[in-house]
Amino acid sequence: MDLQRLDEHQITKLYQEHMVIDFPKDELKPLKMILQSVQDGFYDCLGLFEKEEMVGYTFMVKIENSYLIDYIAIFPEHRNKGVGANLLTLIDDYLGDADRIIGEVEDPAYTDDEAQKTLQTRRLGFYLRNNCYDTDLRVECFGVKYIILEAGKKKCRNKDDVWDLYSRFYKKFLTAERFEKNIWRI
Repeated sequence: MDLQRLDEHQITKLYQEHMVIDFPKDELKPLKMILQSVQDGFYDCLGLFEKEEMVGYTFMVKIENSYLIDYIAIFPEHRNKGVGANLLTLIDDYLGDADRIIGEVEDPAYTDDEAQKTLQTRRLGFYLRNNCYDTDLRVECFGVKYIILEAGKKKCRNKDDVWDLYSRFYKKFLTAERFEKNIWRI
């Protein structure tokens, strides 16, 4: 398996056929914003390929030499076969010289829906088993409560550093007003 940078056509197709299913509407950036961010040079869209077939993907925001894993998913027919763990290893290799790598996972403490709580707890456990670390930073982003995780070889010193980096990622996309209105520490 290997990671390959996706072109605009591949990103659009992936968004329309998979991302709208893989992610809740309130967590999905508009396609136009994603494409503009790629064009502006601070957003990487990578497909996970097994031979010629895409089996998963990750979209990442880049600031200097640090990354926010914005989206990550494995196609349903390839889940529960170790492909997700393989993707995380490939991302770590791909970003081997990165200063920082952070990501978001829904915080299961904030849902009353047992099926959602089970899924979110399982997802969090997956990341923690695969060399991601809980930074102890909790955020609310457009109404969704997240645990901020960290991966890679270098770590932030404390959750204030993680918050500063996290904020910078979102400020690349949002106006100051939209940021202040929709993203905060909890």
